Amino acid sequence: MKKVFAFMAIAAMVFVACNKNDDPNKGKEGGKEEGKEQEEEKAKVDIKIDGDFADWAAINPEYVAVAKNDPNSKWEGVAEIRCCANADFVFYYIKYDKETVEELLSLNDVLPIRLNINTYGEFESGYTSYSLDGYDFILEGSLGNGEGGWGNFEPEMHQRIGGWVSLAPSTSGICSGAGAGHEYEILVSRDLFNNAALGSEVPMPMGDVFQTGVRFYETTVGNPGHWEELSNMPNSSIDVEESGYGHLLEVAVIK
Repeated sequence: MKKVFAFMAIAAMVFVACNKNDDPNKGKEGGKEEGKEQEEEKAKVDIKIDGDFADWAAINPEYVAVAKNDPNSKWEGVAEIRCCANADFVFYYIKYDKETVEELLSLNDVLPIRLNINTYGEFESGYTSYSLDGYDFILEGSLGNGEGGWGNFEPEMHQRIGGWVSLAPSTSGICSGAGAGHEYEILVSRDLFNNAALGSEVPMPMGDVFQTGVRFYETTVGNPGHWEELSNMPNSSIDVEESGYGHLLEVAVIK
């Protein structure tokens, strides 16, 4: 009987060991899926245009193009811009110098800006002012509401090839925006932008890699009633001969 019990015990141990190792890949697929989900989560861009900027911190920095004001530049009005994009939208974040923007808003400044967009990596065509690179489109509008606070961003869209060609009015819905304190965020609809871009005489839809910069103005201090230069971003690698302009930020669309 002892031999029988000993045999049964050995058989049970073998059975358990085989069950543990019967699938050498068991658990690995789960790990792969979990890793994939984590990567997708890191790549997600979920920004609400509501004047609450905490959601920007949740984006993997790898997918965000950033430009900070060069301390050697001639501008102090804007501290930083960021840009990222997914298949549906382009997002901008703007951080003004706090003292500067508080003064301008207190004077009911409308804070005009121009979003400059090069739809792909060719810089020979397009407009060459405000940047060391040629770009194809300008989204031109204001961030302030003219009543001491932030407003919505409702720009006109222009193409800068062969002149200044208007493609969409401020009522087109291509953009929206919201601000709080000395910060502001913008959304650009890629579909609406591309519909307008494809309707031009030189169709140039936004690619999966594009370049951008922002031109900033004020209208109440330097020359009231007129757009006066406040900042230009990016302005890194500045050169006195180039008036402090820098190369456009390159943005890769997250899919």
